[in-house]
Order: sequence, then structure tokens, then C-alpha cells
Amino acid sequence: MRVSILLCFSFGVLIGGASFAQTATPPPSQAAPAPRRPTAAPAPASRAGIAITVTNTHGLPIPDVRVTIAGPSDRSGATDGSGQVNFVGMQPGTYRARFDGDTVVSFEREVTVRAGQPTGIDVTLNMAPPPSAPPPAAPAVEKRVEAVVGPPGMPQILSIVDLAEKQLSGNAPRRETLVSCSGNTRTMLVVLNQDQPERLYDSAEMEYYVVAGQGAVRLNGRETPLSAGSYVSIPRNTSHSIAKRGNRALILLSMLSGEPCEQAK
Repeated sequence: MRVSILLCFSFGVLIGGASFAQTATPPPSQAAPAPRRPTAAPAPASRAGIAITVTNTHGLPIPDVRVTIAGPSDRSGATDGSGQVNFVGMQPGTYRARFDGDTVVSFEREVTVRAGQPTGIDVTLNMAPPPSAPPPAAPAVEKRVEAVVGPPGMPQILSIVDLAEKQLSGNAPRRETLVSCSGNTRTMLVVLNQDQPERLYDSAEMEYYVVAGQGAVRLNGRETPLSAGSYVSIPRNTSHSIAKRGNRALILLSMLSGEPCEQAK
């Protein structure tokens, strides 16, 4: 009977201990998954630049050359006094560079720009030939203006003295007699009994020959006495006047050339 109680007690303890062990130690659980890291965006390609130096065939810098860059990043500019121009912040890639200027021959070349690297370019340009001389101007064609010529007159042979004596009668201040008129020359016999007012012919020359009497001619502010046999030549556009001196009439033979005769004689 005692043995049975002990066995039962031992069995109970074992069962109770097992139950206690099961209660004290929980079943193992599954580990939680690690959090995912966000995927980083790809880094943008690094930008670079182009440094250009332009010289002539003698190695001298050429200023004011227009540089145009066409490609992933279009750029344009002109070289400075040292023949240099720089372009920054350009995307990598292949570009077409063009060089133009008033004094150089235009030129193109291909340029490759790599990421993160400055690209240096040395360009030698040929100078443009000097401009050709303009053709000589055609000789001006002189426009000829046909001179107006009056009708031809008839030959005249006469005595001026006899003609003058016929004109001495009367006291008219001025008396004129047409002696001859042919083409652009007119000859008059003039009898003055008083001073002649100032005259000017802008397109004709005037000549005077004193037949008889006393007088004076005022020309360019200077007065010169006249007598029988005196001769006076007055160019065109020259103002002049003739005055009578003494009691006798002043008789002149006047010849006007340069104006067409209205009536031939």
C-alpha cells in the first residue's frame, strides 16, 4: 500500500513537473523580417566643360571668332583678346563645333566631352583673303546739252561813223540801233545822253568800243575813263555801269555774245 502511494506520488510529481515546464517555457516563435532599405536613385552624370583656344597659322590668338557648339548642351560665344572662350556646365556627349568670323575661313570639327573632365581644344584657323577691290566705276557719260543758237544773219559792210551821225539827232537818254545779229552774237550802236544804269549778264559776255564822246566805266568798284577808241570787255556775271562825261553824246558799239538772236540781220 505504501509502495503504491509513493509510485503515485512520484508519477504525479513527474507529470506536474512536465506540466510546469511546459507552462514556463513558451514555444519558439518565427523571427520578424528585416525592414527593406529604399533603393537609391542613380546619381546624375557629372557635367564638364570645354576650353577653346583659337590661333592663326603663326600661333597668334584670334579675337572675335564666333564659336557655336551644337549637341546635348548648345552653347555659343566669341573668343576674347587672348583667342579663348570657355563653356561650362555641359553634359557629356559628342558635339559639333563651328568657328566663324569676318577675318577667318569658317571651320567645323567634332568634339567629345567626357563626364567630370574639362576638355581643352586648340584650333588653328586660316585667315580669310582680303576683300577684292570693287570694279572700277563706269566712266560717267557726259550729258551734252545742245546749245541754243539763233538763226544766221547776213554779211554786213558799213560805216559805223556814218551810222552814228544819223543817230545824233534828238536828246533821248538812250538810243539803240541794231547793226547785226547772227547766231548768238548781237551788235548794237548805242548813243548815251545820260548815265547808263548798272547791268549784269549771267549767261553772256559784253564788249564795248567807244566810237565818239567821253565817258567812264565802273567795274568792280573802280571807275575808268573812256574816250574815242577805248575798248572794254565784261565777262558774264560781272556787274558794270557806263557814265557819260562832257556835253557831247557818248557813242558806243556794244557786242553781246552768248544769247541767241531773236531776229537775224
